[in-house]
Amino acid sequence: MAKDKIDRLEEKKKELKAELENIQHELDQSIDGVRSDMSSKLDPVEFIKKHPLEVVGASVLVGFLAGHSGREGRRHRSSSDDGISDTLLYELKRLATKKAISFAGDYLEKFLSDKKEEILTSENGSVKKD
Repeated sequence: MAKDKIDRLEEKKKELKAELENIQHELDQSIDGVRSDMSSKLDPVEFIKKHPLEVVGASVLVGFLAGHSGREGRRHRSSSDDGISDTLLYELKRLATKKAISFAGDYLEKFLSDKKEEILTSENGSVKKD
């Protein structure tokens, strides 16, 4: 009788351990899924791929506003006021513009390359000859 109780307890212990391992596995998968989902949603490249026109429009708007506000500020100040900060701001804008153009060019090049590959690849997976 005591042996039966011990055997049942051992069996119950094994069942609970297996259930805990299953729960841990499901939890790990869930966390990995949330992590990959969040990283893809927060990834700038993925965001730009999903919303290219909005990103370009926002970039143009920010560039216009930043450039426009700098010109109006110069009209009302003397030439010696904030000369260093104006120069620094101008250089930062210039570098940001160059970086944005470079990033957009790289993105466009990759996009066109991927499209070309899709076009050149036939339905059965072989590449067409030019």
